[in-house]
This record gives sequence, structure tokens and C-alpha cells, in this order.
Amino acid sequence: MARRKYRITAADHWFARRWIKGKLAHPLWLGEQQTWQAQQNFEQLGEDIESLNGWCETWLGSREWTQMKNAIRAARMRAREHETKSVTLSRNAWAILDYWAEKEGCTLSEVIERRLG
Repeated sequence: MARRKYRITAADHWFARRWIKGKLAHPLWLGEQQTWQAQQNFEQLGEDIESLNGWCETWLGSREWTQMKNAIRAARMRAREHETKSVTLSRNAWAILDYWAEKEGCTLSEVIERRLG
């Protein structure tokens, strides 16, 4: 589509994936057929940043790049507002947290705080 307006970095990788997953949940985001194809392609991506940047170059127009960049900037600011710690999760633990976060429309941290706090 459009030329890349932003480069996803390692620090923003998780925020970008989360934003894309949320957008792909809405069938009309890029148009019904195109969103379906983009979602199929997204599900086949590896976990590396280059694959994600390549997917974005293929599927996002300049408007979507700008929206994603703004969403990432806001997510970074929210993360800075709260004291944060980094943890390593098994893929299964992450999948469980991700499932509940999607279902409840919140972050992984909020799932832990709500359910285990």
C-alpha cells in the first residue's frame, strides 16, 4: 500500500501487535475481503520485528500507519505513568492472559490485577 511512515522497534513490537489484532477484529477495517486476507497473512507471521514491519508495509496505508504510531505513543505514555516490571512468561501463560485481555478489553497487567489482585 503506502510507503512506510514509521518503523516498529523492539520496544514497540508488543504494542503494535496488540493494536493490529484489535483492528483486525473489525471485519470492515480495511474492507471486508482485504481485512480477511490481512488477518490470514498476520496469523502466519513470525514473532520477529522485520516480519511485522513487512506486514505493515503491505497492508497499512499512511492513515493506518499514523493511527498505529499514535496508539503506540499513547501506550508508551500509559506504561510510563505506572511503575512497571518485566517478566518472562511461557507461551501458554501469555496465551491465557492474552485471551482474557481481549475478552475483557484490557491489558495483560489489568487481567492479572483484576483476577489475582
